[in-house]
Amino acid sequence: MRQHMLNFTRLTAATLGACVFWGALGGGFEVMRPNEPHPGLRDGDLKQALRKDRKHDELTYFAARQLLFNQIDGDGRKTSGRYTGEEIKYLKQPLPNKGAVEHAWPLTRLPEEARSDLHHMFPVIPDARLARVNLHYGNVVVAVWSQGGSRSGPSRRVVPVFEVRKDARGDVARSMFYVATMYGLEIPDHEEKALRAWHKQDPVSKEERERNDRVAKHQKSRNPYVDYPNLTNRIKNF
Repeated sequence: MRQHMLNFTRLTAATLGACVFWGALGGGFEVMRPNEPHPGLRDGDLKQALRKDRKHDELTYFAARQLLFNQIDGDGRKTSGRYTGEEIKYLKQPLPNKGAVEHAWPLTRLPEEARSDLHHMFPVIPDARLARVNLHYGNVVVAVWSQGGSRSGPSRRVVPVFEVRKDARGDVARSMFYVATMYGLEIPDHEEKALRAWHKQDPVSKEERERNDRVAKHQKSRNPYVDYPNLTNRIKNF
């Protein structure tokens, strides 16, 4: 009899737990991934806690560039441009007319210590680098430049922006959230709106998680928005 009561209690608890979980999903409540850090914190407090968690070995720009093309995104012979998907061939380092390094957060708006952070450095073809320059990210209405799914041109605000191809949008968005958090920078409202949409449209992939692992191997720091994508739900403004 006692064993039957114990089994009934366990079954009831499991049923209630399932109801709460699926009810939360149906009701639009926030469902956190297991082991998500700092469950009681939000907004500025959460960003501050994530900064304190961060372990980071700052690389020289030369070392970061070498790693990018030889271990992070390339194998020393080839890689693909993040914006266009085109193959870039080279030997250890691409020539300037073949490949370039793109910072998701443009160099002109970066503190010096963030310039060699691999989490927001990507290989691109030179044409894409020139098309983006230091434009904010956003959705293009009329393309002035277009290649491989990425575009640049005026947005609805009649301001030039750069729109990333669909299967790389989330990667770029999460790298921007990382830089904003770890270096105490602010993303303009119009750009953040687009990035949040891209974050949802292009969820974290296996390849992105593996890249996060490779970066962490060399500079220790991880992008928490790749490890725990739902953290963005607890931050109103980046």
